[in-house]
Amino acid sequence: MTNGPRIIINSDVLAPAAMALLEARGAEVRMLPTRATEAEMIAAVSEAPTHAILVRTTKITPAVYDAAPDLRVVSKHGVGYDNIDVAAASARGIAVLRTHGANARSVAELALGMMLSVLRYMVPFDTALKQGTWPQSAFMGRELSGSKLGIVGCGAVGSSLVALCRPFDLEIRVYDPYLAPDAIPEGVTRVDVLDELLEWADIVTLHCPLTEETDRMIDAAALARMRKGTFLVNAGRGPLVDDGALVAALESGHLAGAALDTFVVEPPDPNHPLWRQKNVVFTPHIGGSTRQSLERVAVQAVENIFYVLDGTPPPAKCVVG
Repeated sequence: MTNGPRIIINSDVLAPAAMALLEARGAEVRMLPTRATEAEMIAAVSEAPTHAILVRTTKITPAVYDAAPDLRVVSKHGVGYDNIDVAAASARGIAVLRTHGANARSVAELALGMMLSVLRYMVPFDTALKQGTWPQSAFMGRELSGSKLGIVGCGAVGSSLVALCRPFDLEIRVYDPYLAPDAIPEGVTRVDVLDELLEWADIVTLHCPLTEETDRMIDAAALARMRKGTFLVNAGRGPLVDDGALVAALESGHLAGAALDTFVVEPPDPNHPLWRQKNVVFTPHIGGSTRQSLERVAVQAVENIFYVLDGTPPPAKCVVG
């Protein structure tokens, strides 16, 4: 028997350190699969009075809130919270929190790896070798060193990427209208207009949240502003990019390549034309999926729950609504 709060965990597994925190507080834990449906979430919160939800991907909607009248907090296992109806939560007095900075290094490392991979055509070379050919001269790669890197969004991930890229002697500019002047990384130039960044960069990498403002921010017009031969990396949120426009830019040769960790629909349609593109690196939304990152994120997500349940102010950067 437990005497603590009932908490829904929307994750196939949770880091042992986080589970230990829950056990120490006597929480009654109800596990749901990472990709549980909204209906499954509603059924789970309806089984018994539920005080908190730790969510990964399931949509947390007004119907979920209405099925859980004792709910006090929704804690996101991660940074992006576009699957949570924040306004509806706030209207019901339910706190919404996210983790901040816990997975930044992991996502930044993946973005750096993707840049190196796409600039050196590693996927096309790998595919050709596996098909029995030796295409040593088929593609001419370029060095990351000395390139012009444009970072869209310079929060925890973007600033971590800046630090990782310093040994490559890159010229770096960032576009982030919400970045405080004293938070601009040393040696980095801030631009105030996205178009200016797109027209200048050799590589554009996206690290901003999905909002009404950023939804499809990289559309056909934005891609057209990028110089021929530019590379695009998206390790932020899939809908930041209009995937149809991206396919067109790749097929025309306007873009030299792309790297995607996130997609408009996840998992994507197996018949999506993106899969036919040659110089594209794909990963299944695993930017934060390292052992170290997952432990940091899980622990912080659980701690955020207990800040609210204990009546203690949580860290301001974690508060969404």
